[in-house]
Amino acid sequence: MINLDGNTTVKVHVSTENVTSNGTLGTQQQNQTKFSGMSRGSNIDVSTREEYHLTALNGDLHSQTVLLNGNILSVNSSGSVPPLEPIETSQSDPITVAPFSIVFAHIANSTVPACEYVD
Repeated sequence: MINLDGNTTVKVHVSTENVTSNGTLGTQQQNQTKFSGMSRGSNIDVSTREEYHLTALNGDLHSQTVLLNGNILSVNSSGSVPPLEPIETSQSDPITVAPFSIVFAHIANSTVPACEYVD
């Protein structure tokens, strides 16, 4: 998710309502947009999700320093990228997208029909 507004924080609610037994969304329409379906019966803990928040240092879009979850993101002396550590949050909490930021959310065992491979 990308928030290009410099003054507004956006909260995105992820819903698993209307999920069918095969993990895809049903066809019933509601007022909220569905972003993904959660597979039922998985052994993976679906009560949490992993989030990666990218922001500019001090909110300055001209900064050459990028923060990942509040920590400076830079290569080490050998040029290797450090481990990308996520923030674990409750699946029931909304995803908070700060002003001028990008958020990637990894939702375990989710099925997004638009991303499925088709022969």
